[in-house]
Amino acid sequence: MISGMQSINRVTRYLSTRLVAGILLCLLPIAVRADNALLVLSDFSPSYNQVQDAIQTTAQKPPRVATLDTLTVADSRTPIILAVGSRACEQMLSRYHPDTRLLCSFLPSTAFQRMQEQLLPEQRHANISAIFIDQPLRRQIQLARLIKPEAKTLGSALGNNSRSLHTELEAGSLGQGFDLQLAYLSALDNPVELLTPVIANSDIFLVIPDSSVFNRAISKWLLYLSLRHQVPVVGFSASYTNAGATASVHSSATQIGLQTGEWLNRLYANEPLPPPSYPAYYDVSINPVAARTLKLVLPSPEALEQQLLQIEAGY
Repeated sequence: MISGMQSINRVTRYLSTRLVAGILLCLLPIAVRADNALLVLSDFSPSYNQVQDAIQTTAQKPPRVATLDTLTVADSRTPIILAVGSRACEQMLSRYHPDTRLLCSFLPSTAFQRMQEQLLPEQRHANISAIFIDQPLRRQIQLARLIKPEAKTLGSALGNNSRSLHTELEAGSLGQGFDLQLAYLSALDNPVELLTPVIANSDIFLVIPDSSVFNRAISKWLLYLSLRHQVPVVGFSASYTNAGATASVHSSATQIGLQTGEWLNRLYANEPLPPPSYPAYYDVSINPVAARTLKLVLPSPEALEQQLLQIEAGY
């Protein structure tokens, strides 16, 4: 009898061991795949390479790297995909598989929203997110207020790619106590004719990144008109500041890559994918010559950055 019970116990232990082993074998591929990430670059331009380098440095486990011309059909089913740049994001959205967590990075917010609406109009987007290259309008408007605290009127212009920002721009201007002077530009318009009255009736002008409006030639005219009418310009890049804008707020490719790498680590830890977001890291640049010409006494870029951080933190 005892021998029979011992046999039963041995069989029970054997079956239990096999069951646990089977469960672990089932779970093992999931654990391995959870760390399997693919980084897709739009191309190997210097900016994309800087994003890639920052991601590889920040990530706990560096992802595999591919470009659009080396992608395979199987790549679109990789559990975690980072798409750097608009072209890479568009490709991965068009091939999107529901089991994949897709993070697009280093692209304009308007481009991401447009591609999502066109390529995945009916799908829920819990597993799709983005880190934008452009700054939130609220941050730019807050910088405008810091540059010229006494200003009453904020001027700006929207084009075909940025018209959807109208409501946000109005709300942000009102929140900072500005009256908004706004021009709408299309490819057929005379930009100088439309921008001149807006600049002339503004205390400070905000440039919104929109390639359909502000190409190099129009930007030169804008900066010329602003100096002529003694109106400071708040831009969106270091090059805009160097060209004559009084100040700009902007994020580098390395800063975007750092944030992307941090988000990748959260995905490795099986945390939820954060919602689409603007850059967490940014710099302020100022043009001392433009400030002196406009008789503005400005804090240092570092002081302006700290003020923006404190405002955003609610202090």
